[in-house]
Amino acid sequence: MNGEKIILVEDDPFLHKLYKDVLTIAGYNVVSAKDGEEGLNTIKNNVDASLILLDLMMPKLNGIDVLKELKKDPATKDLSVIVLTNLKEGAIIQEALKLGANAYLLKADYTPAQITDTVRQYIDLRYHLKKQE
Repeated sequence: MNGEKIILVEDDPFLHKLYKDVLTIAGYNVVSAKDGEEGLNTIKNNVDASLILLDLMMPKLNGIDVLKELKKDPATKDLSVIVLTNLKEGAIIQEALKLGANAYLLKADYTPAQITDTVRQYIDLRYHLKKQE
């Protein structure tokens, strides 16, 4: 299962490096982008990714707009997205989930190791569900 491709879209330089490093150490192939516009292009060029970790508050294009664009495009609409942000507003959480995010994690509530565990659990679940089809 290792070697799964994960796309990380995170504009904070410290968190970007931290998440990329812990996911790479865990055995994932991490493709990353540092703003929403770059993220959208990266995702469209990597439609074989197992999972997208998407921040919401980013320059050029925010995460909600990235999510809207992904779900409109037949090539990317079925990609799994975990929103990873510090935005706690209920309306934003509901909008992200309604738009098709699979989960909504608050950065402050999760250590990098817990985020890696969540990614692993999600990818394992998807793998087992696909095997059953």
